[in-house]
This record gives sequence, C-alpha cells and structure tokens, in this order.
Amino acid sequence: MPFKSTSLGGFHLEKCIILSARQYDFNDKDTGRNVRGVTLNYLTADVEQEPERRGMPVLTISAAFELWPSLSVVPGVYELDLKQRPGKNGRPTLTCTGVTFIAPVDLARGLVSSPPASFASSNT
Repeated sequence: MPFKSTSLGGFHLEKCIILSARQYDFNDKDTGRNVRGVTLNYLTADVEQEPERRGMPVLTISAAFELWPSLSVVPGVYELDLKQRPGKNGRPTLTCTGVTFIAPVDLARGLVSSPPASFASSNT
C-alpha cells in the first residue's frame, strides 16, 4: 500500500501506521496544572532515509486527549492531521489534532487490509 501525504489549509495530512497509543492524565508536580493527552507511536514512509540506517524509525507524537475514542483499532492505518505549535525556546513542535481510521493492520499475519473503496478512489 503506497503512502501519500498532502498539505491542506495549514494542516499537514500524514498517512501512517499507528503501532500503539497510550493516554495520560496527571498533574504537573511543579505547576499543579493538569496535563492530559495521548502519545502515538507510528511509522510513516515520509521520513528521510539516512545512509547508516535501514528500515523505518518509529516516530512519537502527542495528540489531544479527546482523540482517544477515535483510536479504537490499533495497530491500524490512519490519516493524521498535524499542526505546528510553538515549543521550547520557540522551536516548532508537531502535534496531532485529528485522526481518520483507514484500515486495520494484522502484524501477526503481516497484513494491511484494503482501505474502503470510497477512500481509495478519493485519495489517488
């Protein structure tokens, strides 16, 4: 299955395989502020290959806590809505602001199921 990413209206849409998702909800010990979100570990073909590396590195990104219910099939192929926000020292930090499920992945059998016909025809 080929991967395709596009940019649309300030958001970057990234097709990937989400390998795992973990929610977190805690109070920051220094500020007392509640911190909630989801950590996603994923693979994407949209990574520059390095000569001293083989394969695909697993990437990690934070997502809004509210996205947790949308991640019902993991591992799976998803389209991520990505947006930049200011991070430490003003450096850009990529954040996941939305997810769209495309197809399940069965790692035990090495299979990615075909996406629905409606998705395939609208994204070629």
